[in-house]
Amino acid sequence: VAATRSVVYGATPNGLAVYDRALGSWRRTVGALDGFPTGTVTAMVADPNDDTAWLAGAGRWIAYDPFTHRFDTGSLPGAADQVVLDARDPSRGAYFHTAAGWYFVARGALAAIPTSSVPPVSGRIGAIGYRDLVARLPALDAVRLRIERDEQMRSYRLTSAAVAPLTGEVFVGTDGNGMFRVDPLTYATDRLPAGLAGGATGAIAVTRGQVCAAGDARVTSPRHGIACFDEGGASFTYIESAGLAELPGAITRRLLITERAVWVATDQGLLRAPRRGGRPVQLLVRDGLPGDQVLALAPAPTGIYVGTSGGIAIVSDTGRGVLVSASVRGPAVLALAPGREDTIWAGTDAGIVGFLLPLGGPVVRVTGSPAMNDPMVAIALRSDTILAATSTRFLLREGAEWRVLDVPGRPIGRILSLTADESGFWVAGAQGFAFFDPARGVWNALVTPGDVPPPVRDVAPSRSYVWVATEVGVVRFEKRALVP
Repeated sequence: VAATRSVVYGATPNGLAVYDRALGSWRRTVGALDGFPTGTVTAMVADPNDDTAWLAGAGRWIAYDPFTHRFDTGSLPGAADQVVLDARDPSRGAYFHTAAGWYFVARGALAAIPTSSVPPVSGRIGAIGYRDLVARLPALDAVRLRIERDEQMRSYRLTSAAVAPLTGEVFVGTDGNGMFRVDPLTYATDRLPAGLAGGATGAIAVTRGQVCAAGDARVTSPRHGIACFDEGGASFTYIESAGLAELPGAITRRLLITERAVWVATDQGLLRAPRRGGRPVQLLVRDGLPGDQVLALAPAPTGIYVGTSGGIAIVSDTGRGVLVSASVRGPAVLALAPGREDTIWAGTDAGIVGFLLPLGGPVVRVTGSPAMNDPMVAIALRSDTILAATSTRFLLREGAEWRVLDVPGRPIGRILSLTADESGFWVAGAQGFAFFDPARGVWNALVTPGDVPPPVRDVAPSRSYVWVATEVGVVRFEKRALVP
């Protein structure tokens, strides 16, 4: 954590979050695409005059210019455990302490040089340790649980602290519960706007200006859940409730937002989380699903369609309860797309299937090319056009005929999902994502690692943006840059 008169910085394993103190809101996150270096940040300080952030890592120093959003970096002999500025002239440069001694990096310099001329402890600007924190907040124990415990009573550790110039406010960072501002006089404790509930994002969905992102469980993340926020990256809410604080299982495959709920397809069943508060519900085979591995979701007139490892089901959500109202056992259903009123199209591990409604009636199997018998990992409809995909190719139906298409441009790796939009389709691949309009032959792709952090997991468009779920979080792109 580092603080200046105007901003507070929070360094995480994947980026540098910037909080605007005047506006009281998150300003931006500077990540890998902006040049944020990989690896653990071990110390940080910020210049109170111009907001330049100096970061220390394993064998390197880093300087971030908030005006140009540029990172400069160089080597250090080992990991630095401190980085400080001279309070008399903080803009001159930064001092880094390693096991080999002190090193100075001048503003605009390219290399760190050994130095013994280090400002005295009383004349330094830098992060404060635990003893200094207690000295500034003698009654810390009175508010400690507000920082170290969340609403689910999970415990976290204090990891860093910094004092803001002029006001003396203390900003305290944790290892998973966010950052807190503590008033040194009143001990009022406010949690700053937080981000996702876990960095590795498995699925994402958008509706009416709201974005929801579901995290996967990782050893490095103490929590995983659903975070919902507006398109400006503010107003975060979390879907967590007593008794089911986190998503079931470890993997999130799909996310669907309906009027009443957020639905999550996981490797341990289906989760329904009410959008306006209430207890989440988990559905499994014991509740009537054909399989516990939930692979696909799509909206239905009175609920949702659910694709599982053992077939397809309809889950009704009429306000009088959530229940499996119909199901058909069969091949694993990997993707779903509602067609006309009497059909739901499915990509299965045995090809493309059209289920005629109500479920249990006739089934239409698409045949022809041998590729149509391959597992269909994605399917989407736009008007009368159906686009399906194996892990490497597309199958397109325009009119009454199907044809097989190879990826028409820059490859994006193994295909993961398809989403229809007003002017085409968005395609998520393990190594990137693309906008695809088969009618015009348009294929605009962004690939890892230069355009988007790897690997990509899912993609969802809104009116002005396209949102991409990756292993290190969510990235927002402007649609006009990709859609002709």
